[in-house]
Amino acid sequence: MQGPAGYLAIIGMMRSGFPDIQWTLEETIVEGDKVAARFVMRGTHRGSFFGVPPTGKSIAVQAMNFYRLSNGQFIEEHGMPDMMGLMQQIGGLPA
Repeated sequence: MQGPAGYLAIIGMMRSGFPDIQWTLEETIVEGDKVAARFVMRGTHRGSFFGVPPTGKSIAVQAMNFYRLSNGQFIEEHGMPDMMGLMQQIGGLPA
């Protein structure tokens, strides 16, 4: 997904599966026009997510995102959440 619409679509997908989802920033590293951010996503599985019906289970998932800035604005993002860990926590994959 690309652009603001793609970003909002991903946030909407996460919020539909985990309406109470929160992201806690753990660490950032800045070098020139690049930013690396490590954070934890936490929430409760209350909606369907990648075909897994709601389980009521809590998740805590590590993620790492890389950003590039230009003129004080974020112009590029590459996100790497631990989707395998998330799916294991909600029972979508074997542990």
